[in-house]
Amino acid sequence: MKSRILQKGAELFFRYGVKTVTMDSIATDLGISKKTIYQHFPDKDSIVYEVVKSFIEQDLKKWEELDKLYPNVIEKIFKSFEMTKDLFTQMNPRLLYEIQKYFPNAYELFSDHGEKCIHENLIADFKKGAQIGYFRNDIDFELLARLRMAEVNLVFNPDFYPNNKLPLFETQLVLLDIFMRGILTENGLKLYTSYQKNLTQ
Repeated sequence: MKSRILQKGAELFFRYGVKTVTMDSIATDLGISKKTIYQHFPDKDSIVYEVVKSFIEQDLKKWEELDKLYPNVIEKIFKSFEMTKDLFTQMNPRLLYEIQKYFPNAYELFSDHGEKCIHENLIADFKKGAQIGYFRNDIDFELLARLRMAEVNLVFNPDFYPNNKLPLFETQLVLLDIFMRGILTENGLKLYTSYQKNLTQ
């Protein structure tokens, strides 16, 4: 039952955001009483925390899988986008912003994961890409990693671009394109554009 509650909570949070979803709405969607939920979770905060924790665990597995399957760093970047397309398509754009504002413990967990991702994945990928001549090697790699992570997170801030008409996934894709074209070498750009065509078809 606990896993069912978490699964339903995640589904509703991603669709509507965390602010408007209540314990009552989770119980109603599951066809159970709110009392049953409280037998497994003391409050909504704990559900949000466990949902974020589960998301992070899945994300770590995704990075491990990408590292094994795609040694080419540019291909890995595009494959990671393909793997998150459904997520971005279904996600409420305000989700991360609301977690940050209303659920600080869960957001701290997410923020710590972001730091780990910067140091264990992004910096390594940028260094690798520079070593084989795909990326410029005259830029601070940690700065690049932090800029890229900030771009991904910035889209979830409703004040960033309030008149944006693009879906979340397409917005992320535009920002990725702007970022990548600033760090690619001539050889890297050739490979990048070939993968980009496949992704957007």
